Amino acid sequence: MKVQFLIVAFFVSILTTACGGQSLVTDNISQNLTGIASLSKARAAHSATLLRDGTVLVAGGMERDGVLIDDAALFIPSEDRFEKIDSKLSKKRVSHTATLLPDGRVLIAGGWSSGSNPEKTAEIFMPETKTFQKVGDLSFRRSGHSATLLGNGKVLIAGGFDGERILDTAEIFDPKTDSFTTVGRLSTPINVHSATLLKNGKILFTGGEIRRGETTAAAEIFSPETNSFSVLKAKMSDARYKHDSILLGDGKVLVTGGSDHRDFRGKLKSAEIFDPAKQTFTKTKDMLSPRFKIGSTSVLLENGMVLIAGGSASAEIFDPKTLSFSTVSGAVRKSLHYSSATRLTDGRVLIIGGYEFIASGEPTSTDQAWIFKI
Repeated sequence: MKVQFLIVAFFVSILTTACGGQSLVTDNISQNLTGIASLSKARAAHSATLLRDGTVLVAGGMERDGVLIDDAALFIPSEDRFEKIDSKLSKKRVSHTATLLPDGRVLIAGGWSSGSNPEKTAEIFMPETKTFQKVGDLSFRRSGHSATLLGNGKVLIAGGFDGERILDTAEIFDPKTDSFTTVGRLSTPINVHSATLLKNGKILFTGGEIRRGETTAAAEIFSPETNSFSVLKAKMSDARYKHDSILLGDGKVLVTGGSDHRDFRGKLKSAEIFDPAKQTFTKTKDMLSPRFKIGSTSVLLENGMVLIAGGSASAEIFDPKTLSFSTVSGAVRKSLHYSSATRLTDGRVLIIGGYEFIASGEPTSTDQAWIFKI
């Protein structure tokens, strides 16, 4: 399997400076979105995890087709710069997951490290020593899976792609034993879906690719009390994958964008709200730009609105009161597929990397980073 396939289809499942960030991107892209210190390497389909001390762990990703990354950096918000971490990941990883555990460590699981098959390996980032340590393997090789922290401190890992087939399997990571245990199965294999922890402790799964060339509008709920999945009667208005979802302040879930089975040619503007009390989906007004490959780029702001930063050369804001979208003035000038967006403890949002297609058709990542501020 070529790595080209990884980037375009495995997500069938995403001014160079030293990492010390001494040089700054000086152009003010807009009144809300400002370029800051660059990463040492361009990257997309990486992970960005807010740590308990307010710094952000940036790990893995890809520079360009066939060039995957095993290094990591910390973003220092007080100085708006990146600091290189000497310790490297045990594997090069792209399309992996990273989950902050209750004890402050970060679980990094799965993803691709080569053009053959996804990884079943996992590791832990130790913030005290800034090092990575291996833990027990996943039960299955996975990319394009989801990882969700449960209320009991464990992590549910579900779905994805093992290199040959889309998965309906799920497993739970226990941070007390640093091991994985299989649990109930999804009703349908899903890949590059979304998973959102609800206020009642259950997890909403939406959309995903269920087989090559076919996406779904179905949704289901995982219950941690019974470790089981149940299909919702209600379906989304659109079949979608490579989309995003986020919990709103009122406990409802905003689902945005993605694409249908046509992938790049089927990018969606549509968005909808899931109401856990009624277990229904209701369409909102459309986004202003079609967006896909946007997982983990929706951020709930302090004012209750949502910043949607990925999948387009512009960012926009969702207002839950009017169920409508408005454009953030200016643009990042790049499509930013498989970028990351992380809300910092001071309320700002850090946007990192992503890739765009250049004239030759090769995915090319950026080393740039931006700060969004209301």
